[in-house]
Amino acid sequence: MLRRIAPVALAALALVACSQDKGPKKNGPAVAKGTGITVTAEEFKAKLDEQSPFIRARYATLERKREFLDNLIRFEVLAKEAEKQGLDKDPEVLSTVRKVMVQKLVQKNFGDQSGAKDLPDAELQKYFDEHKDEYQKPKKVRLAAIAWTAPAGSPDRAKKLAQAKKLVPTFRADDKKNSLAFSAAVAKYSEDQATKGASGDLGTKSKDELAKAYGPELAEAAFALKAGDISDAVETSQGVYVVKATGVTEEINRPFDSVKTQIAAKLFREKRTKEFDDLVKRLKDEAKITVDDKALEAVQVAAAPPGGPGMPGMPGMPGMSGMPPGAMPAGNMPPPHGAPPAPAPKP
Repeated sequence: MLRRIAPVALAALALVACSQDKGPKKNGPAVAKGTGITVTAEEFKAKLDEQSPFIRARYATLERKREFLDNLIRFEVLAKEAEKQGLDKDPEVLSTVRKVMVQKLVQKNFGDQSGAKDLPDAELQKYFDEHKDEYQKPKKVRLAAIAWTAPAGSPDRAKKLAQAKKLVPTFRADDKKNSLAFSAAVAKYSEDQATKGASGDLGTKSKDELAKAYGPELAEAAFALKAGDISDAVETSQGVYVVKATGVTEEINRPFDSVKTQIAAKLFREKRTKEFDDLVKRLKDEAKITVDDKALEAVQVAAAPPGGPGMPGMPGMPGMSGMPPGAMPAGNMPPPHGAPPAPAPKP
């Protein structure tokens, strides 16, 4: 148990040490004080406000406030003892402080997303006009087809049309009993070798796409179907078809005003990401970084432990590589100057 809590405890103590050395002086009346330790009313309230509303509601009475204050005092005395033992200079603690410091740097400079509302409408409208396919999509239907090759005017056109009309009731009846029946009918009757091997699948197409590929007659018939319906026999210039609607994607038509806020958020995130990348590039250029490939290649990489792969990112900082600004995982670090969480409610 001690080994599991040590890293978090050390990190929390290091943060407290930093806040005491470089943070603002404590002002206001003290609710508790001792040798080298003071907890002010303002500090107590700030720590309590960090808790969830449900937890805060438990601390309305003096007895409960004492309970919460005891947590703060316990944290402070442990932090003092850690400093006395030199743990504020422990490499693991210092490494954790640096990670939190980088997290704070990114949050301070890139965490504020409120600027999205200030983007001009003209910029948002320009994006909308250039990406209308993201917000306006025509209705599409996915079809499976049984095709009889019989171009208009061919001698066997009438015969194949008659066969298709005769078989349609059978196709519909069999389909109600067995969802695979239409695929079997494709294999038995279809003369279109290009689609026969794929159970007659014509893909997902808009009405215009379907009309261009197979003719307006088939497009009209197909777009009159609901998902699962089977058409009547349809004559086109290429032949005779019976189609089944295997899927329907309804039209999407989102006007500019309905997506303006979404576009603003997207463009602002992209701007902040670019600013972040530019900052990193500038800092790397200023640092004149050089890489020793020979030394790098000589580093032995330990085999991965059993289990799933870890998240990509900076060493010890999950998710930092390519992260959107302001989205650093705060939950992996103890809260700055934070006291241990309040104890769970007693049964």
